[in-house]
Amino acid sequence: MKKVLLGLGGLLVLLVAVIVVRAYLAGTDTQVAEVDMPLSITVDAQAAAERLGEAIQFKTISSQQTADDPDSVDYTAFVDFRNWLAATYPGFHATAEREVVGGYSLLFTWKGSDPSLDPILLMSHIDVVPVIPGTEDYWEEDAFSGKVSDGFIWGRGTIDTKGSLIAMVEATELLMAAGYTPKRTIMFAFGHDEEVGGPRGNVAIANLMKERGTRFYWVADEGGVVSDGLLPGVDGLAAMIGVAEKGYVTLELTAHAKGGHSSMPPKKTAIGRLVTAIDRLQRTPFIPKIDGATEQMVDAITGPSPFRSRLIMANRWLLDDVLISALSVSPTSDAQMRTTIAPTIIDGGSKENVLPPIATAKVNFRIHSRDSIADVVAHVKEAVDDPQVDVEIFNDAREPSFVSDTDTDGYSMLSDAIVASFDAQLIAPYLVVGGTDSRHYSEVADDIYRFIPIVMGKNDMARFHGTNERITVDNMGRAVEFYGRLLEAAGNK
Repeated sequence: MKKVLLGLGGLLVLLVAVIVVRAYLAGTDTQVAEVDMPLSITVDAQAAAERLGEAIQFKTISSQQTADDPDSVDYTAFVDFRNWLAATYPGFHATAEREVVGGYSLLFTWKGSDPSLDPILLMSHIDVVPVIPGTEDYWEEDAFSGKVSDGFIWGRGTIDTKGSLIAMVEATELLMAAGYTPKRTIMFAFGHDEEVGGPRGNVAIANLMKERGTRFYWVADEGGVVSDGLLPGVDGLAAMIGVAEKGYVTLELTAHAKGGHSSMPPKKTAIGRLVTAIDRLQRTPFIPKIDGATEQMVDAITGPSPFRSRLIMANRWLLDDVLISALSVSPTSDAQMRTTIAPTIIDGGSKENVLPPIATAKVNFRIHSRDSIADVVAHVKEAVDDPQVDVEIFNDAREPSFVSDTDTDGYSMLSDAIVASFDAQLIAPYLVVGGTDSRHYSEVADDIYRFIPIVMGKNDMARFHGTNERITVDNMGRAVEFYGRLLEAAGNK
């Protein structure tokens, strides 16, 4: 027995040694390689900020009305913005061919010297979300003032995503003025209805590309940001490039029961049955896993993380469940590992003393790359397990995107431009939990990346679609530098 115990003790010591050594070695990895990516243009950050401020003043808002009845929307602001863009960037418009698609979306083609090369596509969108009713007075500056003061540009769209749109046009205008001509054709797609799914904008542009037989070398749209403290344990700036995005579906749950007077309720009412169904569903979450884009992100952040975290992340072969449990605590990291379940609307009853015969709920799901719409429907029906509760797809659902490769010229160019422009200490692929217009190009591109050249800290996240949206003047200058480097590298490849 003593020999057995000694043997077990030796194995335990060996196991601990393996865990510690793996964690130590993971910490010796170089976070990012040095990048030699000189900038051939001179960027005036203040001037770029002022022009972004002018762009913010156009109230190019997409609302529920845009989605429900697009023909009833007043698009004057979109036309005014289009005219302003042409007047403000004459070199860009003189060199790049412009097409107006779907009435208000813009497609530009900057022709390269070698037409045999597949073009690249850079994306942004013109439309912005409305200001939340009742929050107008909470803004430090008017949401559409575009005011530039105290080192910030204020207003709706500075983050999402007129900031990046203006930055890429600024950079292109400067490159054109310097006489630069790309070898590879570069295209720009600026949608006018991204905030409502892009049905008349980038859906139409993507279909146009399919009709013309255009296939993109790679596509870049909005998505990840330069994190300043958003990744736990990672010091310095860390850029997150989206290599995939979740799918989307809303299911309508309809519970049935006998209606009547509230003084004589049955044992199961429609509302009670519905509440039970939602409770069962939320008690049956999708199983979390670290795979796909999320696994790539974990691998990327393992080295720079504190040693205690590295002990777990570098030894997932043994401690995967421990890591999953730790990541599940935060809604942000939990959403990276599973399809999420979010009841958002409940409707049932019209009078306090009348039992409704039906009650309905809308439940929104953001679908992980490993799941499908059919998987979600099957999961819900099994979890609810009530023949008196109907489960139906409510909206135009979409499947998750494919996961783009990180061993490509496009990913390398984006990474290098980020490091050179923002002094980022880490580049990490990740799964975008929201939706972007880039998904419409899945049939005309093998690799789609999602990144906004903006630095965001913990106090900035609430500004995204929220109150006091703003970016710094310095950030705007760096964004122009980023696109200048990216355009020149992409055009030369």
